[in-house]
Amino acid sequence: METIDYTVAIPHRNEGADLAKTVENIQETQENCVHIITREDKENLGTAATRHAAVQEAATEIVVTCDAHMRFRPGALDELAAFIAADRTRVACLTCHSNPDLSFDENPLYGADLFEMGDEYALEPKWRKVKAPGEIACLMGACYGFARSFYESLGSPWKLGRGWGCDETLLSIPARLAGGSVHVLAAECAHLLRRPDEVMYRQTDAELEAIWYTRFALLEYLRPDNLDQLRRLMQSKCGRSFRMRAEVMHAADQLSRVKKLTFPEYRARWLVTDFRVEAPARELRQAVRIAARSGLPSVQEFGIRCPHCKQISDRHRVTTTYPNGNRRRLCAFCGMPFITRFGMDSTGSRPALKQG
Repeated sequence: METIDYTVAIPHRNEGADLAKTVENIQETQENCVHIITREDKENLGTAATRHAAVQEAATEIVVTCDAHMRFRPGALDELAAFIAADRTRVACLTCHSNPDLSFDENPLYGADLFEMGDEYALEPKWRKVKAPGEIACLMGACYGFARSFYESLGSPWKLGRGWGCDETLLSIPARLAGGSVHVLAAECAHLLRRPDEVMYRQTDAELEAIWYTRFALLEYLRPDNLDQLRRLMQSKCGRSFRMRAEVMHAADQLSRVKKLTFPEYRARWLVTDFRVEAPARELRQAVRIAARSGLPSVQEFGIRCPHCKQISDRHRVTTTYPNGNRRRLCAFCGMPFITRFGMDSTGSRPALKQG
């Protein structure tokens, strides 16, 4: 295997000892990493923007970025860097074992499939069902490698992100549209899977809103042929639209100059497209009317009543558990999505401790 120097960039937020252990593991198990950048998100910019800031500091052409709570097989990042250097239009991730014990014996995960309209938002990645390395639709697994020059030719997409989310799609989709390829390697990493109460921070409503902004920004950046349709469906999910910053349009223009695939060509090969074409107008009006400013309408966790149809049930299906403990659910009666807040009483406040 060719020796390729590379930089590892690690965005983090209140990681404590886990960050030091990750850095130490890289130093002990990888031979060709010449620079490790740790970038703390002190301004709550989110992972994508923090990754982008770290990439700008990289001393090498090949960059690997990873989470701050990981372990690596010996030589895994060296192999990733060499794979990228052999074709600098590649972006790639490692086979990932995500579990609370940082074990390499747990079920391996091999990147993500990509849904044109997922359960919650457009261009939503989900863990890939195929259990093998190879070409994939989307990166997933908390460790990604790429060539800095190729990243910049795409319009430096991570600088568009707000909040903690969408990093994988912001890199994977434009890479394909520009004629590049997306891969998962057999080389392995382990990622610390935390319970909600173990996360070192709590997402605020503003940060959840930032994630929704990034989901819309991704659409405006990529400019798919069905942009209006996907935009409407997204608005029906979160109940609002967003005004894009100028840099989103500038990045979109940059990407258009290097595109080699049309979006229909990309869709035909890489997207799962079995979604409802149009939500009924009644549902759209209802969702917009009652949606909270930060995203989906929300209710307290206790005695769960759907805010759409008002039915109370303990059978509302949980589809997503967020780092702050909030949960996205689908109503057992009307099927509409809503969010339940973690640790709130019936007034929407955190319960007070009783004295005495």
